Amino acid sequence: MKNIYYLLFFFGMLCTAQNPQVVNVSPDPQTLDSNRNTAIILTFDTALDATTVNSDNVMVFGRWSGPMDGNINLDASGLILTFTPQRDFFYGEWISVKLSSDLESTGGDPLVGGFAYNFWIKTLPAGWNQSLVDQFSTEDTGETFIQSYGAYAGDLNHDEYTDLTVITEVGNDIRVFFNDESGGYSNFTIFNMPAANKPSTNEGADFNKDGEIDLAIGSTQNSVVSVFMGNASTTFDSEIGYQADTGPRGLAVLDIDGDGWDDIVTANRTGSTYSILKNDGTGSFNAAITQDAGVSNETSIAAVDLNNDGFIDLAIGGFGSNNVLTLLNDGAGNFTPTDATPISGSPWMLAAGDVNNDGEADIVSVNSSSGEVSILTGDGTGFLSVSGEYPVGSFSLAIDLGDNDGDGDLDFIASNFGTNDFVMYENDGSGGFINPTTYPAVQAGSCAIFHDRNNDGAMDLTLIDELEDVVILYENTPILDTEDFENGTTLKITPNPFTDRIQINTASDAPYQFRLMDLQGRVLISKQLESKTINLSDIPIQDGLFIAEIVQDGKSFQSKIIKIDR
Repeated sequence: MKNIYYLLFFFGMLCTAQNPQVVNVSPDPQTLDSNRNTAIILTFDTALDATTVNSDNVMVFGRWSGPMDGNINLDASGLILTFTPQRDFFYGEWISVKLSSDLESTGGDPLVGGFAYNFWIKTLPAGWNQSLVDQFSTEDTGETFIQSYGAYAGDLNHDEYTDLTVITEVGNDIRVFFNDESGGYSNFTIFNMPAANKPSTNEGADFNKDGEIDLAIGSTQNSVVSVFMGNASTTFDSEIGYQADTGPRGLAVLDIDGDGWDDIVTANRTGSTYSILKNDGTGSFNAAITQDAGVSNETSIAAVDLNNDGFIDLAIGGFGSNNVLTLLNDGAGNFTPTDATPISGSPWMLAAGDVNNDGEADIVSVNSSSGEVSILTGDGTGFLSVSGEYPVGSFSLAIDLGDNDGDGDLDFIASNFGTNDFVMYENDGSGGFINPTTYPAVQAGSCAIFHDRNNDGAMDLTLIDELEDVVILYENTPILDTEDFENGTTLKITPNPFTDRIQINTASDAPYQFRLMDLQGRVLISKQLESKTINLSDIPIQDGLFIAEIVQDGKSFQSKIIKIDR
């Protein structure tokens, strides 16, 4: 684990020694190699009061899996807090960990400003090119044009599959498509948005801490932020409208002041401002606080810790000024403009993640006027610099990050309205991007998201065409090839798919253990190797994809995807 000193000297000057501070986390911030069932471990410099360690003050949210229940344990020293998820995270998703300021030391001193950070769940090794598997209309019977634009892929019905919510700009509604548990979608339910006017930008959260995914959506043609509270019976309650400023085209969710409740921040292009909608502690929102960020026509926004102090900061794109501004959070919800970085064109949408694997958060911007994607690498202090700009098309207006090929780095896909397509770039492992690959739209490339629709461990693509009103589904497949383990041991599977035997080629006579797991990481078989052949013919396992691995001296080597096909 990597030690992370979250402004220890600064807070030591301002706070008494008893105020707890996070000094170490696992998984490390921004990493992409965590298993689906990974435990989250936070180490403090001061013992915590165990009575304050509870689910109100320790919260975990997966971008697609939603609010995560977990077992929360504080060790005997009071210094090490462990969150063990009660179900699996989703492959390839972004995880948010949040602690509230109501966590206290044994002396009664609070965790000042709370604490938050992000990491990713790994994907399995997969191919680069994806295959078209389906295309379907978002229009209801008798409809002609509803302008389907934004999309959110959260699991709304708790079946462990990503559902699809499509936001329509002309229809002024959201349309919920439930996953058929094989990665497909069919019928949909419509939820109207009477307060909205051309809604699009959206983000999932759990605003009232009831364990259901809620949805916040901004409208481009008025000042309304629409909030849909999730429920277990009808999926969503009726829309609740809140006033921001005119033209909220960007929207981010974060706990701005560490009180344990998710707030909303919008980037308002027409108003040339950003607005903070503060959660009142019930899931409702106070009147917006609107400010000028210092760029022109604030349009896009991303929320991530840019200076490693445990507080979530903002990056805001200036559509009229062709730049991206960082605003650093002081832990009390006050944002200080820090660094404005010029880019090649008007930033329509931003995404956050560590693209060059240096442990620091970076920002990726898709620029509508230049048809390029700008890579802005962070230095860990809140400053950004452009490391590259990549052509993607014309009138480019959406961006998403994900590990498409499962090689441990973030790739990107951009949506291009003008050239009617989507362009995906492969990360070269150091934050450079190669191998541009184009996926056609019908009339307009509008929105693209990475998510694992069929739970096979590989990232799939869900694409939206707002002029044709269609969803286009592409699918990736885990690689079944075998490679050498780190110690020279090989897991030879021939043929693959296979029926009953796995051949092990060991590099030494040291004791080995064989494990067979499902794609969720649950162990189905665990046995010591008595020979170099594993016979599965007498083991009652259904056909399908599995993970096979070898363990030596307590170390699990690189796993292999196998397919049993009897």
